[in-house]
Amino acid sequence: MSSHTTSGHFTRICNEIINLNKSIRFAGVVNNLGTLLVTSYRENLIPLMTGEETENYAMQAVLRAATREDFVSKLGKLKHSIGKYDKLIRATVPVIMEENLQDQTKFYLPLSFDIDANVKDIIENELLPYIDKNLELFN
Repeated sequence: MSSHTTSGHFTRICNEIINLNKSIRFAGVVNNLGTLLVTSYRENLIPLMTGEETENYAMQAVLRAATREDFVSKLGKLKHSIGKYDKLIRATVPVIMEENLQDQTKFYLPLSFDIDANVKDIIENELLPYIDKNLELFN
């Protein structure tokens, strides 16, 4: 798949995620190296961070998620992580296609939500079913 096609798929994913729930402010797709591939913001939203700050955040989110993999044998796989700040709530959701253990494709979805959002419910009842239904878009 060409990078242009991949970028188009990921843009579609981000836009569809933004439209899942009115509390979602931002959605992105990050590869396993921490490179932010695409982003989407809710219509008329003024981002709190610059593009460069968002790229740095994405890289740090992937590093944090990767460090949690050390505990998979004891705790199981990370489903999502959530952090609440004064101005918004952020979450990171790993997307892993397990063709085999040596050849895993991993992406991460960094997200931000309005401060009053019920993020756990949105992720578990709206986002994760969306990902499961559209997993082929990540290939």
